[in-house]
Amino acid sequence: MIKGDFTYCINLSQFNRDIRILQEDHHGKGYTNHHDEIRRLAPECKSYRELGVMQGATSACAAVAGILDQQLIDIEDYQWTPYKRLWDRFKGLNYVYHKKSSLIPEMANLPNVDLMLVDSVHNYNHVSQELKIHAQTVNKYIIFHDTSLPTDQVHRAVNDFCMTNSAWQEVARSQENVGYTLIKRI
Repeated sequence: MIKGDFTYCINLSQFNRDIRILQEDHHGKGYTNHHDEIRRLAPECKSYRELGVMQGATSACAAVAGILDQQLIDIEDYQWTPYKRLWDRFKGLNYVYHKKSSLIPEMANLPNVDLMLVDSVHNYNHVSQELKIHAQTVNKYIIFHDTSLPTDQVHRAVNDFCMTNSAWQEVARSQENVGYTLIKRI
């Protein structure tokens, strides 16, 4: 994934717009289709968790769309820290950044959220473990980015999870570019 310098941004809305433009210009049309899904779901979601924050593009998208209660989880924060001030200044945004692995057991004790985005380590075992820990604390939706990569490991983990957990079903999948998959608690 391309990383840009957005230190010139004066607010989170500008950051959200400019990082999406950079990602689409570099990675191609459809790379950020999951942002559109977040915006579509935002009116029915009050809280959000993100596994794999990097520079914060999807968290910014969720905030600008109106999801103002956020839990951000990544083992590193150096790519996001230059932009933290934009999160701090965004009116009404209440967020917590957990600089930790998404796989540690204490993550199962986080408050429930309505929507979660998974965009961390793109392999079957990691995603499966994240689902074991986090799905129980998600009320409505989980979006997975990069589900149409050549290895398809993320989508296989999602599919296997839904096959063995009757409370969840796949409701949307885009295979454009790197793709995304949406599952819903039923």
